[in-house]
Amino acid sequence: MSRSASEAAARLRHDLGKYIRFSAPETIEADTAALRERLRVDVASTRRTESSALSAVEVYDQWRRAEAESFPPGGTLAEIIERLGRTIEEIRWLSAEIDGLDRPGLERLDALTLVVATECRALARAAKS
Repeated sequence: MSRSASEAAARLRHDLGKYIRFSAPETIEADTAALRERLRVDVASTRRTESSALSAVEVYDQWRRAEAESFPPGGTLAEIIERLGRTIEEIRWLSAEIDGLDRPGLERLDALTLVVATECRALARAAKS
């Protein structure tokens, strides 16, 4: 695969895949308030600087706009990006409702962050091939 696709995938792995679960413990928090707060930080403020923060959805959306042409249509890379996009859409919906989510909703959001991290790693591996 082209160097630019590999670099683009590595950026996504770092900027989104790493930070969407940056504070995640080995096992999910037993305390619902602690789970909600961790998800609020990791999902709603995935990419932080001293002056601003971007949500996981915003990080992905910016990456897609900047890097879409780095990936050819069809094939393994396109499939991974498609799965990521579907996952991000569910995260978009759930994270907008984070304050009202019940425990199962929070657990679903947590599970989706794991999917994103896993798919970002898979994309980076596949783009190196």
